[in-house]
Amino acid sequence: MVLTDGVHGPVLAPVESLVINTVLITISFLLLCRPTHSAKREILVLTSITLAAAASRVLLEPFPNVQPLTVMCLVMGATLGARRGMAFAVMATMISNLILSHGWWTLFQASGWAAIAFAGSRLSLVFENEVVMKRLVVSAIVASFLFDWWVSLSIYTSGMAISEFGLYLLNGLPFDVLHALASIVSAVWIAPWLTNLVFEETTQLDAPVINGEADVISA
Repeated sequence: MVLTDGVHGPVLAPVESLVINTVLITISFLLLCRPTHSAKREILVLTSITLAAAASRVLLEPFPNVQPLTVMCLVMGATLGARRGMAFAVMATMISNLILSHGWWTLFQASGWAAIAFAGSRLSLVFENEVVMKRLVVSAIVASFLFDWWVSLSIYTSGMAISEFGLYLLNGLPFDVLHALASIVSAVWIAPWLTNLVFEETTQLDAPVINGEADVISA
């Protein structure tokens, strides 16, 4: 049963949280694993980056809506492809929320960042191991606003009027802007380093990954 109302919607009871965690872990495992000889190394590399991403969310939690994970999801999708990028997004959300708190909003956050990773795999944000910075910045700004509005749906209930929800979105615009500004900084500061790291650690494992096209969901 639902216990209380949180910032992004109802806080779940322990059993409900366990169900959500189990589902997220299972989905992440299925997305990460594939029948290749290098699967273990791929999982190790991706897990290390994922832990760092989750830690960044926790460390930056005191700063309102500063979310470097948005840009990281775009980059991971662009460099590793849709499936592993989405796995990264789901796992980073789940691990960080173990500390920041789980709830109904976890599903919206995980699905939102997974969608951003998928978009990153299709937007040609990386070309010949180099970040297309202008395209990444524009994508990050748009993704920041769309992500915040998507997560805001977690507080919507049948008893809430559309006008009340609209007012909630308007009140959140300053925080949406902060998210977008943080994404711009992350794109300039983190994206090139993360792109080089991913290519250095993964291109030797399998065939080269180009613009995220080598790894799709159905792979």
